[in-house]
Formats: sequence, C-alpha cells, structure tokens
Amino acid sequence: MKDPERLPTSRKIAYGRIIVIGLCLVSSLILTIFFSDRLTNKADVLALIAAIFAILAGVLIAIISILGDPSMLLDQSWRHSYLSAEETQRKIHRQTDIFIIYIILLSALFVFLLCPEGSVQYRIAQIVCFFLTSLAFQASLTLPFSLRSIQRQRLNKAIAHLRAGKAG
Repeated sequence: MKDPERLPTSRKIAYGRIIVIGLCLVSSLILTIFFSDRLTNKADVLALIAAIFAILAGVLIAIISILGDPSMLLDQSWRHSYLSAEETQRKIHRQTDIFIIYIILLSALFVFLLCPEGSVQYRIAQIVCFFLTSLAFQASLTLPFSLRSIQRQRLNKAIAHLRAGKAG
C-alpha cells in the first residue's frame, strides 16, 4: 500500500543538461591536453585562481541560501508547498554540485602549490588543476541562467498566488 504522505513526483530526463555537462567535460579534457603544461605552481598564479573561485563559492552559497529560504513558500496547502520546495531543492542541488567542484579545485590548488617542480606529482597536480579550473569556469557560465530560472518561477508563482487571492 502506498504511503498517503508521500506525494508522487515525475521527473523528466534533462537531455539538454546532460549534453551541456558532456560538452563541458570534453572541452575541459581537450583544453587540458593542449594547455595544461602552461599552468605553473607559482603562488601568484594559484592565488589568483583560488581567489576567483573562493569568491564564486561564497556568492554561490549566499544565493543558494536565499533561494532555499523556507519563508519564500507561499501560504498554500502543505501539499503544494511540499512539491514547490522539493522542486526548488532539486534545482538548488545542481548548484551545490558546482560548489563541490570549487572546493575540490581549491584543495587541488593547495596540493599543487606544495609539489616540487619537475616531479611526477607536479605534472599530475598540474593536469588535475587545469582540468578542474576549466570545468569550474565552464560550469559557472550556466549559473546566472539557472538561478534566474529558479527566481523567475518563484516570482510567477507569487504573482499567480496574489491573483488567486484577489479573484477569490
């Protein structure tokens, strides 16, 4: 017997998102193959990369916190609020994946900084850091569009809620 408290949700496969992720991975791999040897572990270079992605990580956490704020749920039935919150959390989860890439990149940059130049560890760290930098940058390009979409949906729901309240 089905649990009456559990609401069914249908999720469509996001083929466009899968294609974009695949293209980001492939292009990062190609860029890494051709250009990773140009990345050095000099402190000023790595500090610049680290600063950029640390700032992006902080901004991303702030945006996720604002968009995921429970006070944004409208006064409607608990079922509607549940479905709305579940959908928002699913979309925000995608942004947390980018945050994880940022954290892994920052950790890899630290390891790269410690590697002696010319060693095998240096080359491995160089490849990993270049790949993650390229991937994180490309993933960041989709952020404004994803976050705008989440916010637009929320605004549309709020407007529809206000219209329903005035009509009733």
